[in-house]
Amino acid sequence: WHHIDACVSGVALFSNKYRYLTSSFSHANSLTIDCHKCLNLNQQCSLLLVKEGELLGDVSRITAPYLFHEDSEHDIANRSFQCGRRADGFKLWFCDQLDDLDAQVTLIYDRNARFKSIIAHDPRFSSVLDYSLTHTCFKLVTDKEVRIHEITAALRMEGVFIEYHSDYFRAVAVNDNINEDGFKFILERIIAVHKQQK
Repeated sequence: WHHIDACVSGVALFSNKYRYLTSSFSHANSLTIDCHKCLNLNQQCSLLLVKEGELLGDVSRITAPYLFHEDSEHDIANRSFQCGRRADGFKLWFCDQLDDLDAQVTLIYDRNARFKSIIAHDPRFSSVLDYSLTHTCFKLVTDKEVRIHEITAALRMEGVFIEYHSDYFRAVAVNDNINEDGFKFILERIIAVHKQQK
């Protein structure tokens, strides 16, 4: 069974411009996409796509009388995970009606490309994980020790939030509230806080 965990980057399926990035998805038996992580939908909105949908009934059938009605032919729990999350599909459909998902996903990918370009052209930073299409990951280029946890803690006290992973920063481009100027501001604050550290 070949499963692809495309929880964040899988939203490229919704973008005409970036759908080509998902060409390998056709080789998988199943695929997951977490729309609440990348499309700013309410928690929770996940997709599980499978090639052979009839198998869902076989692998997710459970016997738990307290969960189901006597008239079980109408219960979707025997055909889905989590005893059914039909509302997840409705949320996604409804959001597409209100806000074009193609445009929204294309904006996320375009924004990330611009952030990566900013990092690539700033000698104070070096790019990490260039293959990530929805995250801009980078390190501070300095001779001084980078105490990343202390930097991010100090920034949070200022109301500036940036994710980090052990030894690099991670900007998630799915946030509609951050633009190029906001990203550059965060970079300047990282530099300033780092210089203030003893």
